[in-house]
Amino acid sequence: MRILVVSPTPSHPQDAGNRARIHAVLSDLKAAGHSITLCLLDREKVAPEHLDSMRDAWDELILVPHDRAQERPSLGGSFGLDDWVQPALEDVLVTLAVRRPGFDMVLVEYVFLSRAFTFFPPPNLRFAAPVLKVLDTHDQFGGRDQRLRALGLNPSFYFTTQAEEARGFGRADLVLAIQDEERAAFEAYSPKPVLTLGHLPAGDRPPLPPRAPDGRFVIGYLGSSNPMNTRALDRFLAALDLPALAAAGAEIRIAGSAAGHLQAAPGLALMGPVADPDDLYAAVDLVVNPHEGGTGLKIKTVEALSRGRPVAGTAEAFAGLEPQAAFHAAADAMALAGLVQRAVQDPALRPRIAAASATLWRRYSARVAAEQRRLASPAMLRLAMDRPRTLLVTDLRFWEERLGNHARIAALARAARTEMDLDLFFIGTMSPSEISYAKALLGGRSRIFPTGALPPTPDARLPPGLTPFERRSTIAAALPAFASHLAANPPDAVVLEYIRLSYLRHAIHQPVLTVLDTHDIMSLRARNFAHFGRRHFIEISVQEELRILSGFDQLLAIQQDEFNWLDALLPGRVMLAPHVVSVQPRAPRDAEGPVRVGFIGGDSPMNRDGLTWLLDQVWPAIAPLGAELHVAGDVCTTMPAGRPGVVLHGAVPRPEDFLTTLDIGVNPVFYGGGLKIKTVEYLSHGLPSVLTAEALYGITGGAGEAYALAEDRAGFVAQLAGLVLDPAARLRMGEAALAFGRRHFAPAALAPAMRNLAGLARGVPRPAAAARA
Repeated sequence: MRILVVSPTPSHPQDAGNRARIHAVLSDLKAAGHSITLCLLDREKVAPEHLDSMRDAWDELILVPHDRAQERPSLGGSFGLDDWVQPALEDVLVTLAVRRPGFDMVLVEYVFLSRAFTFFPPPNLRFAAPVLKVLDTHDQFGGRDQRLRALGLNPSFYFTTQAEEARGFGRADLVLAIQDEERAAFEAYSPKPVLTLGHLPAGDRPPLPPRAPDGRFVIGYLGSSNPMNTRALDRFLAALDLPALAAAGAEIRIAGSAAGHLQAAPGLALMGPVADPDDLYAAVDLVVNPHEGGTGLKIKTVEALSRGRPVAGTAEAFAGLEPQAAFHAAADAMALAGLVQRAVQDPALRPRIAAASATLWRRYSARVAAEQRRLASPAMLRLAMDRPRTLLVTDLRFWEERLGNHARIAALARAARTEMDLDLFFIGTMSPSEISYAKALLGGRSRIFPTGALPPTPDARLPPGLTPFERRSTIAAALPAFASHLAANPPDAVVLEYIRLSYLRHAIHQPVLTVLDTHDIMSLRARNFAHFGRRHFIEISVQEELRILSGFDQLLAIQQDEFNWLDALLPGRVMLAPHVVSVQPRAPRDAEGPVRVGFIGGDSPMNRDGLTWLLDQVWPAIAPLGAELHVAGDVCTTMPAGRPGVVLHGAVPRPEDFLTTLDIGVNPVFYGGGLKIKTVEYLSHGLPSVLTAEALYGITGGAGEAYALAEDRAGFVAQLAGLVLDPAARLRMGEAALAFGRRHFAPAALAPAMRNLAGLARGVPRPAAAARA
């Protein structure tokens, strides 16, 4: 391909993260055999020797004059989308657009130069060959000023509104995000497909060997003097006990201009600017990144990992790297300081950090290499643009994300929108604000179709083939409404949200992939309820449920046990689509005050019975140990008030915020069947938990380490008391829970099923091994 790159940032020298990013992307495209024309705004007034380096590296360099004094915001306090586009650049683009032979791809660096795309028209009689337009975003600029001000920093560089950013995205064919969390944010409002292209440093240098042991433990930080770096660094250093570090034979070394405002002290050495980052990395045992706030990928984290150095940092510092270990997901700079202090005092922790860092780097570098291959392949890029359209069908207000079934559908939508364009057929009414909430979950390319209030149709003739359960469940007016919608808006796939809506399959009269997201195996769940004298809201036999399930092309199982059961009976039709949770790290609570034990749940029989058992049989033994029980969710409506040490919060708007206030989670349910979403949330938030076997249905492998399994009342009391009385045990289990949760329930765990589903919707058969992955 002949590729035109339009950039405000030079590729040489690579002395800043954005320069390293551009250099790596272009180097990889060049290595794949493509020619590179770099159209560079002379915004940063690059030295002549660096211009010569760019001429040597690329096939052509075009330097465009640019006056930074003209970069004035046109939207009051924010920049308009094209405020940094000046006539000199437009003149050059006019000339480049009519070159013959023309360019096959236009790659624009940063959304504020997206106007460059408009000079390259779609194919027509004069320009028959399509030009592929790809936007490399680098960062999220919509609302960037608000995020910086929330950190107490004045906004600098470019910032705009989300609407302007979305308009820029609309000019491209494909949008590149530098990491998955940012891609997810873009997908909520981008009118064009978004792909992730991570960052691998260019070149093939071997990792550095470990520093020669000399009895000291040296910790390093490298960063520029931008306000976000210096703020995080100052907070990190303030939380450290530097004299204690020095007394233990440890030292913090700060390199780069971020050290300019600091004074050397015992335990703190200042290196200042370094000619090569290896000058720092070769001299330290551990690299730290206490970054807080902001967006994008932290290039310094990636760079240190690529050089073979163990790295510890905040969750923000590892955003996009899919970290699992607690020392890659500290809540903030102060929490990171606590981890570093532990590594100083406990040499056994250091090889664990090193091993986790090496594993993380292997996994990340392999993933980014695959992403680089996709960018270099026109065929793969055009396949990414050819997205199937999938219709999600439900009557649940999942955008509220209050209940477990809400969380399941919302998580599925977030994962599915990375591979396909989603529509929503909602049985019921939706307000304008509800439509906005749903669209943000389904993505910027989604369409919302609520039925409105459906009239009663007592005399309606139901289609043949309905099972008795489906006849009881059918809303007759929904059948013709659904059939009309499919005729007017034909999708490639239809996903029905669980068996209550299976009757709608009888309104599908055109070729389309039919999928049922099961949530639970309802017949087994009803049998489980009946065993404990409770009536489940869905009553169905195993035989009838299997008859219904066999009417779908594909079934989604939420956990491994249910997948195994279904796949044995309906082989080849089942995908494991685990429930996933997007999590933020949970900062350790202040040790002052009582230990907060927590439970959150809806008003279901299993929650009511389990919580009542806990209050009657367990809590009297725990409350005297200095603990409080905090209960949230609709289950509070049936719980007696006034119990000592019990606080009822009722429904909470954001369950994840409630979880951050807890020290220990409990799930005492003893029947119900199916995956327990609250258990997944406890683990994924790094919350040490005491759980029954039923609460762990479909989850195995972490007992005694990532969670405590209580098999009876005595076990529950003993396990909970042990955690209440031992803060160190809580810390260890919380870190293991975080790793376990991220390994099994991070958003990446659902990605393979969604890729397979998109392939099936395109008519591509699913690989045979994928079902058992």
